[in-house]
Amino acid sequence: MNPYLVRHIFLPLHERLLRRRTFRYYRDLEESQWWATQKLQELQLEKLRRLVSLALNKTAIYADLAGVDRCWLPESLEDLQRLPLLDKSIISAHREELVNRDVRGGPIRYNTGGSTGQPLIFYFDKRRQAYDKAARMRTHRWWGVEPGEKEAYIWGSPIELRRQDRLKQIRDWLTNELLLSAFDLSEQSIDWYVARLRRFKPKCLFGYPSSIALLCQLARHAGLDLTELPVKVIFCTAEVLYDHQRRIISETFGGIPVVNGYGSREGGFISHECPEGRMHITSENVIVEIIKDNRPAKPGEDGEIVITHLDNYAMPFIRYRTGDIGQPSNETCPCGRGLEVMKVVKGRSTDFIITADGRWVHGSAFGYVFRNIPGVLQYQVIQEDVGSIRILVVIDDDFPANGVEQIRESVIARLGSDVQVDIEQVSKITPDPSGKFRYVISRVARERSMALGLEEGKET
Repeated sequence: MNPYLVRHIFLPLHERLLRRRTFRYYRDLEESQWWATQKLQELQLEKLRRLVSLALNKTAIYADLAGVDRCWLPESLEDLQRLPLLDKSIISAHREELVNRDVRGGPIRYNTGGSTGQPLIFYFDKRRQAYDKAARMRTHRWWGVEPGEKEAYIWGSPIELRRQDRLKQIRDWLTNELLLSAFDLSEQSIDWYVARLRRFKPKCLFGYPSSIALLCQLARHAGLDLTELPVKVIFCTAEVLYDHQRRIISETFGGIPVVNGYGSREGGFISHECPEGRMHITSENVIVEIIKDNRPAKPGEDGEIVITHLDNYAMPFIRYRTGDIGQPSNETCPCGRGLEVMKVVKGRSTDFIITADGRWVHGSAFGYVFRNIPGVLQYQVIQEDVGSIRILVVIDDDFPANGVEQIRESVIARLGSDVQVDIEQVSKITPDPSGKFRYVISRVARERSMALGLEEGKET
């Protein structure tokens, strides 16, 4: 589809039909990125006051959790620290009591497998959806990609992809998007992937860095030239983007930029790399705190990333603990934007599972398994050999009587009928010696990654 028509007709119409003010917010963000940091902080405080008021007065329990009067409002951004930290366990325990039922357009329920192997059900609204999409459009434009230009996604679940109906396929065509499964890459399928990209001719790619790096290595081994594609930039998210992955991807596509983004389903669009190499926070929508030992971390000091999403009125993600590690920065970026700068040091690290038929199944595929089964508090997938996997699960009373069979059937649907799936219910799952929790551990994938050169310099 002609990008001009998509940008000016089909994409705005699509957002309007979904009752999202995406393009209005996009225009606002295009202007506000050049504001001085102080002006942006004034906007943050204004939005924070409204968000806190909604949380205290429109949800059943936030006032009790916060321990403040319902009429209390922050007088400064520092007052945010008077409110408690929220995490997945608190939100899960009080999920329905934390919902604002009066939010415009109604609350939208969402399930996520979670990057820590701890599933989460939460709510957001059309306002947050629109702001997240608008922020993403803005950062694409930093790299010369206008709204409506062709974009291919290395993303999603193979089962969900197969269930796409004709209407969704038409929508993707009208909005110049192509969705390719991140979970079916193999030596046998790489010709098909490259052929699809050649037919589609995307201007940019978006997806998991590990999957895009794997795509590049498989294409190299198959003698397929990806420099022939018109791709001008590649956007990576959902995992740590390691230097060796950035190099592999960039070289395979002819030296183009490989750009880092940081966000999450529950946290929204948090920060993104600009052409000067700085990670800019989406300051208009998100307040980022980086906390070490219950105090704000100093510039250059590691701490846990805590976010407050200012535009999710359906459920207050106020001082939400992401579990990711970052560093604050007091840098002023040469690009001239007033958006704050941060450094993401360590975040989500995902492994692959190798199937008997040679597919590299991205670890995020298991999020699609567990997000639809109630009562799963945490999980870990372990693969010692190609023919079998072991799954550890921590459950509560909501876990169904046939839950184990549901897990087994769903995993087999993704990995194949010849895999042996052993499921063990445990009371807790211990992090590795570094303190980082890995929800997928595959010795098979690690050995094959080393053979392909994908593991060079990778954190373990």
